[in-house]
Amino acid sequence: MHIERPFGTPWTIELADEKLLLRAELPGARVFDLAADALRNARKRGLSRYERLVLALPASWLVNSPAISRVLKRWALQDDSDTWLALLSELETRGASFDTDAVALIAALGSEPYVVEAVSKVSALLEPDVVPLMPEPARRFILGEVASDGEAFVKMVNWFVSTTHAHEAELSRIAEAHEPVKLSAAQVLDRLLWFDSEGHRHFAPPKE
Repeated sequence: MHIERPFGTPWTIELADEKLLLRAELPGARVFDLAADALRNARKRGLSRYERLVLALPASWLVNSPAISRVLKRWALQDDSDTWLALLSELETRGASFDTDAVALIAALGSEPYVVEAVSKVSALLEPDVVPLMPEPARRFILGEVASDGEAFVKMVNWFVSTTHAHEAELSRIAEAHEPVKLSAAQVLDRLLWFDSEGHRHFAPPKE
């Protein structure tokens, strides 16, 4: 599968099934996937967006979120939680004003240099078909740069959604074959992005 990247160089995905199985061996990654699936089910059962946000904040640490506990506490309190709820609403609806509003909302969540990564690791639990994990290696791998502001978040989201749609059939096939935990097509793309941008360092090269 050949994936287009904004800066022009294609990304070729190979041995997807093997890479996903290797990732599932990592305790934090496996529990993160279970948490995302549980939050998906909780949403279907009517758990409020705020309640799901509170559950997602500590779960984001499972994939090494750089947000310290004071930041998570701040995000759970009223002013920042209202900002979070507005951002999640924008991500869910992806309206015409998404770009401008998302940049402003992420800026309102903090000035920490890691804010884009930390926001993505919460958002990927709550809107997994819209937001990929965005640590620095993933942003560099896709964007060819390491921007750390709301515009980088928006660029990654727009790339992620359009790429998932373009390759949905193949990504869905891979998702259906992955037994350890339920994944959507978008989540498959996200996990493979992590593996190819940095996760491969944890493992010996997959066998051809």
